[in-house]
Amino acid sequence: MTGRFEAYCQRKEQAASAAAIPGYVTAEIRDCGGLVSLENPWSRALFDGVFYRSAVAARPGTPSASLVFVQSRDGNTVASDPSVLGGGDTDLHLIYEGLSRVDADAVLAGAATARGKDIVFSVWHPQLVALRLARGKPRHPAQVVVTVAGSLRFDEGLMFQEPSLRVFVITRSGAVKTIQDRLAGKPWIEVIDAGEPVSFACAMQQLGRRGIEVLSCVGGPRTAKGLLDEQLVRDIYLTTSGIDAGTPGTPYHGGQPPRVDRAVLKEGQGIEAGVRFEHLIVRQE
Repeated sequence: MTGRFEAYCQRKEQAASAAAIPGYVTAEIRDCGGLVSLENPWSRALFDGVFYRSAVAARPGTPSASLVFVQSRDGNTVASDPSVLGGGDTDLHLIYEGLSRVDADAVLAGAATARGKDIVFSVWHPQLVALRLARGKPRHPAQVVVTVAGSLRFDEGLMFQEPSLRVFVITRSGAVKTIQDRLAGKPWIEVIDAGEPVSFACAMQQLGRRGIEVLSCVGGPRTAKGLLDEQLVRDIYLTTSGIDAGTPGTPYHGGQPPRVDRAVLKEGQGIEAGVRFEHLIVRQE
């Protein structure tokens, strides 16, 4: 581990440990069958029950994939600072950087979501790190980034500078050679040719062949729409805040809501009153 990555991990772990997490209370739960339970006493108390993921993938040969989003009350998911959407610390530390990734072999993001200089998608609260390790997972999930143009910070982005991470870059056929040349000398990063234009089904099948069985997808809306359109998503973990915010007209699904069944509804409490968390299971057509 490089010194830069070690310092980053320490900052993230300290921030998660210091956060005051109000937690959720259960408003609705139903038995949808075929689910894997994820919990320890700490998470069960804050989540007010067991967190679930689907046991099987939406399509054979692909990972069991989830979408994880926070949206404002008026349904927007894009903001220059995602914290203004109003999801709160329970969403951030318990769900987004926690339970939704505890069992994930990899976390997938679109280029805009992964463009920051210091970004690694992982689990940070010590209680959830312990749960991840207890389930036999490596400390950090693989990092997966989808890019059409290849305009990522390959020369300075943290995930692209850290040899202890496993990284996949998914792109269209016409950009593969250019990106491979930019990544020369970084054997921990693999470029995946997903066709021309990008086929998410092709990309997911290739991830499956590389041992990625559980995949957490964190945005943005264009990536989410592609995954939903190609029927590759099983679970949606959606936190809705109690405020109007964000860039208008940016729903997580890109405009056509998927057909879903709600397995769980939780409500925020204390300073997060008005926040709702839903676990939605996408119907298989």
